[in-house]
Amino acid sequence: MRFVTRILLALAVSALGASFALSAQATTLKITVTNNQAAGGLSITPLYTAIHDGNFDAFDLGGTASAGLELIAETGMQSGIAGERLAIDADSQGLVLASPSGPPPVQPGEAVSRNITVNAAEALYFTFLSMVLPSNDHFIGNDNPFAYQLFDAACNFTGARTINVTGADIYDAGTEANGLTGAAFIQGVNIADSPTGEGSIQQGLPLSSDLFGPGVVLATGDTLSASLIDFTSNPGAFNLLTIEISEVPLPASAPLLLGALGLMGWAKRHRKTLS
Repeated sequence: MRFVTRILLALAVSALGASFALSAQATTLKITVTNNQAAGGLSITPLYTAIHDGNFDAFDLGGTASAGLELIAETGMQSGIAGERLAIDADSQGLVLASPSGPPPVQPGEAVSRNITVNAAEALYFTFLSMVLPSNDHFIGNDNPFAYQLFDAACNFTGARTINVTGADIYDAGTEANGLTGAAFIQGVNIADSPTGEGSIQQGLPLSSDLFGPGVVLATGDTLSASLIDFTSNPGAFNLLTIEISEVPLPASAPLLLGALGLMGWAKRHRKTLS
């Protein structure tokens, strides 16, 4: 075997090995969130997502909100919940999807995508959290940490999935009374104000009518439409968001592998031409 051919073969084998190693150890996922609301509907703060081993349980209906959940439900800030997640599962990963243009909240009609590379060594699950805008302490999330399994026990990606986030996924953190005082995403309102709330995480509590009263203007300059934000009458039919999770194909070593195989083919044809 000629020297050049041996080099190309070694390159191809190395690239193939790297490709298999990458596919076995790391999977790149694309996560997309789309706000399905019409103009005048609800927005959300940048969507917080986590991929974890199932021990990270962000909240329980009827329970008391943790400090991290309170922070995200009242302000949209993710630092607290991220710290709580890492304290429970140090190998877990988080990803935040914020609007790339304009204000960071994901507004009606807007879609945001980001990629995350996951190094799976066990079964892994997906959690999402975000504050509903405008509100005092309404948020979205999955109460069951095992609801969305992304990787099985053999570390295989379980396949693309679509999560429809409806009114049934909207909760009240119970940390702040609902009204105009302390509400987020409203012009002229001090979000630092925090009137005492209900005390426990509840479901089916509507937004305060004060948020769409006369003269109330959103941070974007728009107004909220009362006819678009009723998520309690028929929660399952209230179409808030779509979250799509899919695998990004073609590992990083694939172009190297294809190039090496192509060169080997060229070398073989070249030898035949010369013989």
